[in-house]
Parts: sequence; structure tokens; C-alpha cells
Amino acid sequence: MSDFQNFPAIAAAVDDGVKRSLHTGVQIYVSLNSREVLNAAMGEASPGCMMTNSHMMLWRSAGKPVTALLTLKLFSETGISLQTKISELLPEATGCGAATVFDILTHQAGFPQVETGWPQMDWDSSVRQILSSSVNPAVGRAAYHPQSSWFVLGEILRRLKRTAEGALPSFTDLLQRELLAPLGMSHTFCGIPESLLAVRPDLLPQLYDREKGQLTPSPYSTVPWVTQPSPGGNLRGPVQELGRFYEFLLRQGRLEDGTELVPRHLVEAMTQRHRIGLFDDMLQHIVDFGLGVLCDSKQYGAETVPYGFGKFCSTRTFGHGGSQCSMAFCDPEAELVVAWSTNGFCGEGQHQRRNRMLNEAVYADLKLS
Repeated sequence: MSDFQNFPAIAAAVDDGVKRSLHTGVQIYVSLNSREVLNAAMGEASPGCMMTNSHMMLWRSAGKPVTALLTLKLFSETGISLQTKISELLPEATGCGAATVFDILTHQAGFPQVETGWPQMDWDSSVRQILSSSVNPAVGRAAYHPQSSWFVLGEILRRLKRTAEGALPSFTDLLQRELLAPLGMSHTFCGIPESLLAVRPDLLPQLYDREKGQLTPSPYSTVPWVTQPSPGGNLRGPVQELGRFYEFLLRQGRLEDGTELVPRHLVEAMTQRHRIGLFDDMLQHIVDFGLGVLCDSKQYGAETVPYGFGKFCSTRTFGHGGSQCSMAFCDPEAELVVAWSTNGFCGEGQHQRRNRMLNEAVYADLKLS
């Protein structure tokens, strides 16, 4: 609790969730003006085990911006346009119609609810199932894609990095080599290696579903959910590393030593609004999108917009939440970065209230409200 002595509103929001059985523990990272001001944990990771800032939290869809940035980086390096049709990059994707990579990144590819088979299916089987199911998609339909199109995106990236011998890297290794390692995100994985689980099972918190007001163990804590990659929904790691990712975006693609890893114009393109004022059929709300990121949409209803950043953020704020568990965002005007994750999936209604409470508590404690 000592870590939170200067953050009473955040501590109260976390404690409120514990008391109402929304979660048992939370990790949170906050930096202001490129200076870390909070990197802490509160509550229990599992019964009798305190949460620490080293536990590998599930980010769920809060990891989508990481995959999105990898896409922008590799497409820029290979000179391929985001307006390229999926079928031109994956010849077997004849059922994807006119959908483009840009459509995937802005959630307009038109096959949001296609079943992926994850995590029971292996990668190749999931990709085949998605491509065979997405026949005549409603391209241009504003509808958030939880997982399906992100597997397609991951497969495209694998093929862009095919070796001279024709071998395809795994998506997990590709992400690690091209982005996570250069950013120093050494404890972040899209599918945790079983070799790591064998020696450090203590790094994983117990995850819970909330049923009838009680927390019950979730299968997301177990294999194969822990080990199978999903580019749009299964990145895991300490949230301080997710916070470092947003600090990198705040620095416009430069590492801490000033080295440019991603060109500035790509970061600017990623974080500006591309889908504006459209009602999202999946989220059931008007939400603006950049390329793989949510843009501040409180103008459409600060108390109702799902996975918003709270009523105090600037209009330039961008980020992404993870289904019923996490949030990360950057407010460039305040030079503020926030990342947090809980171990409780508490239902959409309860989570949206928790999300607003925690995000607004950060601004209150930093006297930015």
C-alpha cells in the first residue's frame, strides 16, 4: 500500500473492485513527462500470493496496438501499401472480397464474428478456418473485430518475413524479434513459451471470471489459453512493459537513446483518426479509430462509450482496452502514459464502471482533472 500513498484515488478504485469481487489484484503503471511516477501492484495475484509488478498479466485486446505497430513497420520496410487487398497478400483468401489491410486496422474488414478455433486449434488451422469462413464480407461495415482479422494480419506479416529458404517464422518469434526485443519488452509474449512456464509458473496470476457476484477460476490461466498466440487478444506481460510501449509512441518512434526504430510519420498515422463518427455494430456505440488504436470518443458520451479513457483526457488521447480486464493509453497533451490490468473478468457493465473509475483516478491523483 505504501506505493500508493500519493495516489489515494487510484488505491480507492482498486480497493473498491476488491470489495465488490471484481478482481483480487491489479497492476498499474503511470508516467508523466516521460518520468515514471507509479509502477506498482495491489491485492493478491492468487490466494495467499501478493500481486507484484513482475506478474505477467493478460492484456487481451490492449495488445492490439503492438501488433498494429509491427504491421506499419513491416509494411513500410517492404514498400507495401495498407490499401493492398488481403487476397493479394494471401492468395487463398478469395472469400475476403475487397477487404484491405487498412480495413483490418480500422475494424471495417467485414467479418468480425468469424470463429477462429483459438486456442484449441493450432495457428495454421485457425487461419484456414477464418479464410474459408469469411465469404463475401460486409467490407466497410464498422464492427470491432475481437480476433478473426488479426489472425489474418499475423499470417500476412509472417509471409512478409518468409526466409530465402521459404520458412515462415512463428508470429510469436516475429513479434519478439522485430519489435518487443528492440523496445526492451523482454517479458512480453504473444503465447508464453511452455519452457518459461515450466521454470516460472509463479509469474502467472490466477485469472477469474465473475459469476453471480463471485469470482471463479478462469480457463485463461491455463494451457492452451496461456501458450497459444492470438495477435489481437493474447499478449501477456507486466503492464510496465505495455506502458513503455506507449512511451515509445509518445517519443514518436524513438528509443530512449534517441535511435529511430519506427519513422515518426508512421506513429503519427497510427494515432490519428481514420474512422470517425461511425456507430460500431459490435461495441454498440459510436467510437473513433486510428490504425489499431481507439481514439478518445467521449464526445459521443463520456459515461457510455466503451473502453474510453475517462472524462479528463484530451481529445488527442489514444490507446486500447482489453476485454473486461485492462487498459493502456497515452494522452500526448498531458504527456501522460497509463497502463493497468486486473485479474478479474467481471462482466462488461461492471468493467466499464471500473475502467472509468481507474482512469479518472489517475488524473485526479496527478491533479490533471
